[in-house]
This record gives sequence, C-alpha cells and structure tokens, in this order.
Amino acid sequence: MDKKITLKYPSNLVCDIHVGEHRLITDYPVERGGYNVAISPWEVFLSSIIACQGVNLAKYCKEHQLDYSEIEMELVPIVSDNQRDPNPEYQIRIDIPETFPSEHINEMVRFFSDCPVVNHLTKLNPILSTYINGELVVKNERE
Repeated sequence: MDKKITLKYPSNLVCDIHVGEHRLITDYPVERGGYNVAISPWEVFLSSIIACQGVNLAKYCKEHQLDYSEIEMELVPIVSDNQRDPNPEYQIRIDIPETFPSEHINEMVRFFSDCPVVNHLTKLNPILSTYINGELVVKNERE
C-alpha cells in the first residue's frame, strides 16, 4: 500500500486518522472512557470485513449484469472486542431477493469471500512491529 496512514489525537480518546486524502474519526463509547462521537476501532475492524466482501459482491454482480441494489449484508461477530478468543468467529448473513438468479449464488459467494481483509484473518500469519523513534520495541506474531 503506497498511501500513508497517520493518526493524531484531537481530544480524549478520539483518533483522527488520515489515509491518503481520506479521513476517519474513531472514538470509544462513554462507558469505556470516550465521548462516543464516532465509531470505535473495533467497529472499524468489523466494518472492513463486511465492506471488503460487499465490494466484491457488487463487483461480481456488475460483471454478470445482476441487480444487487436489494441485497443486504450483516456482519455478526460471535466475539466481543475485549475478549482474547484464539478462534473468533464472524458470520456474514445475506438477504437476497427471491428474484435474484439462484444459479449465481454459489459462485458469487466464492467470489466475494476471497477478499484481502478476510484473507488476512483466515489465511495469513500477520506480523505487527512497533517502532518508537525508529527503534523496534515490540513485534507481535501469531503463535
């Protein structure tokens, strides 16, 4: 990724994140010390899963000239953001109109399931290294 991602703190736990020319604001709920002025980092994470699959679903439908305007997707996390479950589960639930051609459903699901966000969660072994003033201080790896 060639876009720079930066973060600043305008106040309290509010994070002002810039990704290239785009901006994202996050915060925590009041009960967790925030002001609740924006979605939480956990909600951003969950949103990235459904957005990635949603974009792929739309791409598939556009390529096959299928109407996807009435399709609704919901992500249901079977884990909360403060748990350290070694095998967290996330469910994608999709409502498709009866008029949608059933012969496309299985291929469409295979197509939209193969998205970078989901692949990072399920197929890769990501490493997160933290540097302070250029010095490596923590390297988090999956066990």
